[in-house]
Amino acid sequence: MKFKISKRSLISLIVAVVIIIAAVAGIIITESISKTVSKELSVKQCQQIVDQTFSSLAKPTAIGAKKAFENSKVTVKTVEVGDEKNLILNCEYSAVDVGSAIASHKDELLVTVYKKYLQNEAAGISTNATRISIDIAEQLNIYLEEAKAVSGNVILNLYEIKEGEFSLYLADDAIDKCTGGLITVAKEINNVKSITVDGSSVDISNMNTLRTGIKQCMALKNYDNNKPNIGGPISKWWADFCDEFDRNFIQKAQWKYLTDGLMTTLSISGLAALIGTVIGFFVAIIRCTYQTTGKLKLLDSIFSLYLTIMRGTPVMVQLLIIYFVFLLPAGVDKFPAAVLCFGLNSGAYVAEIVRGGIMAVDRGQIEAGRSLGFNYPSTMFHIVVPQAFKAVLPALANEFITLLKESSVAFYIGVADLTQGGLKIRSITYSNFMPLIAVALIYLVIVIILTKLVGILERRLRKSDH
Repeated sequence: MKFKISKRSLISLIVAVVIIIAAVAGIIITESISKTVSKELSVKQCQQIVDQTFSSLAKPTAIGAKKAFENSKVTVKTVEVGDEKNLILNCEYSAVDVGSAIASHKDELLVTVYKKYLQNEAAGISTNATRISIDIAEQLNIYLEEAKAVSGNVILNLYEIKEGEFSLYLADDAIDKCTGGLITVAKEINNVKSITVDGSSVDISNMNTLRTGIKQCMALKNYDNNKPNIGGPISKWWADFCDEFDRNFIQKAQWKYLTDGLMTTLSISGLAALIGTVIGFFVAIIRCTYQTTGKLKLLDSIFSLYLTIMRGTPVMVQLLIIYFVFLLPAGVDKFPAAVLCFGLNSGAYVAEIVRGGIMAVDRGQIEAGRSLGFNYPSTMFHIVVPQAFKAVLPALANEFITLLKESSVAFYIGVADLTQGGLKIRSITYSNFMPLIAVALIYLVIVIILTKLVGILERRLRKSDH
């Protein structure tokens, strides 16, 4: 079999390929241009940025950090243009060896501050983190007087975050060098879980005031060791998207709110569909019996009222009434209340679907069953209902898809369903786009899968008709 393609189709294919190639080339060119700095800075200009940045790193209350920065100096020697929209600064630094000076007295420092903490507590003096930070700084000053001078070379990077606007990127190791090991020793002290006081081990891991005081003494501000995003529009968008995704779902495993909520949603929908199917078939048979034989008038009237109420009021209002008015005072939990509400609501629609299917079965089928010796219930059960079920099965499947989507209002009574999971993430991250879009996509994927299954079911039923 030869494959033929029309001239028009060939031209359309060529045009599409050309457009794709042009788009890819445009993206590559844009990304390449975006990595070039718009202007170069002199050594003097770079030195001003470095001095300004370092002078603002130590918090006013971080006495230990201020002392370290007072004894440090960073001098820019040469400037080179980088290939990541950056300027590479080759610098020399000089500082006092803060790391070695404090590390050699780390245990002594913590024990001294701990004893002062106990003395204040015994004297009834309120000791907060700031007071502890001052006590630590007093000891640090003693140790820093003995510290030796250190110097060396360090490479810093200035990134152009906006056209003509540069920001100094400071990695942990760069600050650590320029301050004589402040970052390293601060981490070491903060990681100490216990100290030895007068020969006895004391656990300080849960002494939050003491640990906060240690952090405050060496805390830095205006400091972010994350490399700035300097790519083109597309790479920036992708980086922002990844950061937002990580912040909403990966950090603290917040994706579990969605998976747990999805299981709750599927459980509610499945149980409600089961209840709705049983109610729907029972109501439909009763109503068809009345319309056919005139019997069961009372039940028909009751079920007609049920259908009118359930189909004539919003499902959210039904949920609120069923839970808050009837079930909550009786001590019934939220989950069974949601299942009952959606089951009753679905049952009303299933009843009308099934009733239409039963009434569509030719009356001759009933007469044929009676002629074979079946009574009315046996005729309905063995002959009419199976034919009606086959006819209405696609409509029932669509009703269950609708039920799945309607179950999203269960969060109004506090059920931790899929929608509630998205709202929980939203309340934590204050992000609207990512959590709500994720919830919508999950519902969409489930509905698409169910729709495909319904389509397969309908095709098989059509084949059996032949």
